Amino acid sequence: MNNFKDFFTLGKLSVSYVMHKIFYIGILVIAFKAYLFAKGIYLTHTYMKGIEFVQDGQHLFTSTEVPNKPLAIFGFIIFFIIVLVIWKFICELLIKFFSYFES
Repeated sequence: MNNFKDFFTLGKLSVSYVMHKIFYIGILVIAFKAYLFAKGIYLTHTYMKGIEFVQDGQHLFTSTEVPNKPLAIFGFIIFFIIVLVIWKFICELLIKFFSYFES
């Protein structure tokens, strides 16, 4: 089957083939949205990190705000998995729905 030629003709593509392509495109969109979610967590959820330094022979202690990288990674993974399961469920329902009309 010539996929590029069949793309421009109507009625030649099967529901399964089209849904597989939509599913994989959706995975890319989900990964991008999970990245934006994790970036938001990384930039807005900071914590105080203690810093020790020596100045003029004195040991000084202070703290500074640093981004929360572990929370951002955890947020990315959780967001990606949850939305991927929902997306898989939606695609399976669409395959079932459209396969009834395919003959």
